Amino acid sequence: MDSIVNKFEKLFSIRFSHDAFPFSASTGGVLTPNIKIDTDPTTTTLFTKHSIYYRWRNDTLICFIRIKTEEDSPFFRLPNNFNARFFINLSDPIKDKTEVAPNHGKENIYRFRINVRASSNSMNLAGATLGPLAAQEPIKVFNPGNPGSWTTTVKNLSGHFGVIDIVTEGSSTHRLYTDVANQNLFYTTANGNENEHLFTIHLNN
Repeated sequence: MDSIVNKFEKLFSIRFSHDAFPFSASTGGVLTPNIKIDTDPTTTTLFTKHSIYYRWRNDTLICFIRIKTEEDSPFFRLPNNFNARFFINLSDPIKDKTEVAPNHGKENIYRFRINVRASSNSMNLAGATLGPLAAQEPIKVFNPGNPGSWTTTVKNLSGHFGVIDIVTEGSSTHRLYTDVANQNLFYTTANGNENEHLFTIHLNN
């Protein structure tokens, strides 16, 4: 019986560091037990459709993707305007040592915006935006009346420490691909870039 082997390569990775934990990022695993990272519903659907998986380990968020058998490009071609959103939540041991802004909380959350067509490769809390941020998924709200009616609205996110927004904007060098037209991946073993990171988030000011 023939067997089917699915191949995967790294799509990108994002490393976390924290000044209060000197060995975070460099050796990894210090922050990992106290930070939770999840995808939002829109990103979960996208990842399922394109066979993208993510792991949070060694203080690093790693995304990897199914690739074609004979080349390092996605098995299912990614959208040209590839976007993804991750929720970040900190447990008390990390949060207590993080100098968050006084107005942080509830709907005021940090947003780490990472453009894969920009050269910036790191950001701290001061560089992130802080404020309300709308969810990507509209919801239906029932309005009582005679007759009642339904309207579609978008609510702000609430209760998270922050979000990571991966966006694709502009025409500068694409940091996920060596060849944009064919979507040949950059962070691959064959390229020798599997240990490089797209971005580093510093949880300090």
